[in-house]
Amino acid sequence: MDWFTRNSSPLSLLSALADANVAYKAAIGVVLLTLLIQKFKPAKSRPYNLFPTWASIEIAIATYALQGDGLGRRVFSSIRRYGGSLYGVTSKHQVLAQYPDLDRILSQSYHHLIAEPVQYTIMTRVFGDCESPDLQRKLLISRKDLMIPLERLFLNEAAASAAIDKAFIHREAASLVTFSSNYSEMKRWERSADIKVLAPALNGNPGVAEANLQSLTRDFGACMSIPLLYGKDFLDRYPQLLDDFWKFDNDMFAMLMIGVPTWLPFKAIREGRAAKTRLLREMEALYRRIDQYQRGDPVDFGADMSDLGTPPLERNKIFVRDDWSFEERATADFTILWAQNANTQPMLFWFLVYVYSTPGLLDRIREEISSYVNLSKNFPHDILSIDIPALSRNCQLFKACIFETYRMVNEPTSVRYVAKPMTLTDGDFEHKLQPGTFVSVPYTLDNYDPAIFSDPEQFTPERFLEMDTESGKPAARYGRLRPWGVGAAMCKGRTFAEKEIVTAGAAIISLWDINPVGNVWELPPSMPGTGVKKPVKDIRVAISQRKM
Repeated sequence: MDWFTRNSSPLSLLSALADANVAYKAAIGVVLLTLLIQKFKPAKSRPYNLFPTWASIEIAIATYALQGDGLGRRVFSSIRRYGGSLYGVTSKHQVLAQYPDLDRILSQSYHHLIAEPVQYTIMTRVFGDCESPDLQRKLLISRKDLMIPLERLFLNEAAASAAIDKAFIHREAASLVTFSSNYSEMKRWERSADIKVLAPALNGNPGVAEANLQSLTRDFGACMSIPLLYGKDFLDRYPQLLDDFWKFDNDMFAMLMIGVPTWLPFKAIREGRAAKTRLLREMEALYRRIDQYQRGDPVDFGADMSDLGTPPLERNKIFVRDDWSFEERATADFTILWAQNANTQPMLFWFLVYVYSTPGLLDRIREEISSYVNLSKNFPHDILSIDIPALSRNCQLFKACIFETYRMVNEPTSVRYVAKPMTLTDGDFEHKLQPGTFVSVPYTLDNYDPAIFSDPEQFTPERFLEMDTESGKPAARYGRLRPWGVGAAMCKGRTFAEKEIVTAGAAIISLWDINPVGNVWELPPSMPGTGVKKPVKDIRVAISQRKM
């Protein structure tokens, strides 16, 4: 998914930590120290400005304060620099909130509002430590060519469906839980879920196990998607990959985005820095193997490179052509690994939580998808085949549940750099946006606006069902929802991500009964994540094989 346009809301660090007093005070101290350091840090010469570290905090505060018409909105409105839909304390960065003509503004000429400075900021500040004029030059030369292989896979309907089909998600879903108490015999995705077998699957009786649902489903999705790009050998050769990935995503991403020094002596920073170092080291080693493979040289460790996805192979040819170092290649593709998994896998978790916990919804979904998920007659059931295009095309309530999950937990924010002067007409206001400044659009404000979505705190997928005039049947439509951003820089992985959620969601729903331990669904409070909210604690569930 496109981390460039969406994920400044992850940067909602302050409101996330406000639930814990000690952590909150520590975070405030870190933020203040960071801002002080940034104030006196010498500026580098660049062709454009980097996204300011403090702007991420401003987005977080604005998103929190502007929900509703309470004191927060009034205070923030009183200190902003401009009026109308612009909320920002300085001229360097403005938050564009609930602007009525947003689609037109963000979809206009790409030469006025561009994403490259934001992309470069995230790549160097968060994912790597290799900022240099030489890297800027290489990005300018290579950027468009590097995106083409990803767009062919992630945006093309047929290519995305074919890739998802190659992951055999429908087959692997039958082993979501193996009912093994032996750690070494568990599937990779089970190992973080604290599995406790309550009843083994014996004599035709369903097995039952307790598990942490977020960890289980999140890692299941990652184990399905990562080999599609980087091959099974990469996942198998790096046993700590998933732990390091989520450690970096949960504990380090936001810290790096606001410029927190990595030398600060906090456990989360120390462990997050170590996880990032290992991830970059393994990505660099992978690209050395890819290079060896393409040159026809012996591959380190005799690694199997036969199932690599097309994008890294094509991207490496461009890296070689434009003289990218292996360190730079690792940083560039670390961003792709993160974008592929950081939001899609948590979204799968939330989708399943809402479907299983909403009274009556599970049975309706199972009935709707049953024609396109072919189950074996014998027990325990397997999925013999799954029709991914038909699920997307014909299961409108199923799709509406996905859209409503986006609305409930997705936190998309588009960030643009003003490259040329432009005028923004805003009711009685006329704003002059100056080159070298940034504009951010937090879509979460619309997602929870009762004037747009009635009863916004309630999970109501039917809100996205509209009657199709041609077919006379309900059809799921996005309406005012903008989960992928808007304009030319909107999420490049949107087609692939949605098909992965469709496939994994349909497979799990068809094969597994999931109930909360204690038999009462109590959804925990959530906090901002890196684009998708995360629960303050995992949900403990009892999982059993569905018996038809």
